[in-house]
Amino acid sequence: MKHEFLLLSLLFLLPAGVIWHVRPDLRALMKRMALASTPFAATERLFYPEYWTPKFLFDLADRIGFGVEDVLFLAGLSAFASTAYAVVFRRAPVPCSPPPARPWSRLDRPWSRLDRPWLRAARPWLRAAAAIASALAAARALLAVGVPVLYAAVAAMMAVAAALLAARGDLLVPTVLGALLSAAVYLGLCLVFAALVPGVFERTWRPSVLLPGRALLGVPLDEILYGLGAGFAATVFPAWAFEFRYARAARVSSALPPRARGD
Repeated sequence: MKHEFLLLSLLFLLPAGVIWHVRPDLRALMKRMALASTPFAATERLFYPEYWTPKFLFDLADRIGFGVEDVLFLAGLSAFASTAYAVVFRRAPVPCSPPPARPWSRLDRPWSRLDRPWLRAARPWLRAAAAIASALAAARALLAVGVPVLYAAVAAMMAVAAALLAARGDLLVPTVLGALLSAAVYLGLCLVFAALVPGVFERTWRPSVLLPGRALLGVPLDEILYGLGAGFAATVFPAWAFEFRYARAARVSSALPPRARGD
């Protein structure tokens, strides 16, 4: 098959489509994660052709460093990696309780009006941008000292996620379970991919550096490790950035108030 990566990207969108349909309360989270994952598409230039050599639509990887496939792949991965825990364990994201008001925050000074609507709306995305920038910087630093690209990416995701967990210890169990579930879904999709395109991992993927020749059911352990790291980061990151926690989803369609269900 000529465009294996396109097929893989479309496969990764299937779980996202199912979750979108059965859990409307998670749609806002999925949209946020799809947007937050977009900057990572540009990191394809680090993977191609060092880690693998797929064929891209319109040869975009050779022209601009990444392709349409990267955007689709990351949208699907971020969607199921961030929601796997909530779906399997029937949890819904609910806003965290606001901190108690402080007298000094109510002073009528232009630089201290913390209740301005535009600031409340921008703050979560500023937090998200800081975490994303930290992950990209950590990966670059690891690459600079010779760590192979896939392991640098996984280590960067895990390191930033661990830092976020230090601030949100209540997310430890959801994050660990989300990572395991994400890795399981990732493995399942790769098995379907391998069945549809026999021999694809042998042809397109380069031999592993740290795990040479190691595979699970024919899927390189490198890929499963990537799915694990993605699930670890994608579970804690949005909860920290957008300040929500997980609660039992009694009625998933109305678990979030209108403000939390919106973008």
